[in-house]
Amino acid sequence: MKKEYRKRKGSDTWHWCTNCPYWPKSDYETWCGDGRPPVGELDNLCKKLERDGTCKTRTC
Repeated sequence: MKKEYRKRKGSDTWHWCTNCPYWPKSDYETWCGDGRPPVGELDNLCKKLERDGTCKTRTC
């Protein structure tokens, strides 16, 4: 299942949990794929939400 990732333009940090307070809602780039984005960093809070089982994702 493909998952939507977003990062703010000019940033290298990808977010994938829509309930993350840093989930970009404007001025962002998207990546859609089965795995992780090929370049860039993964947001630490999204990692924590995923570990805790509370991450809400968006499919694409």
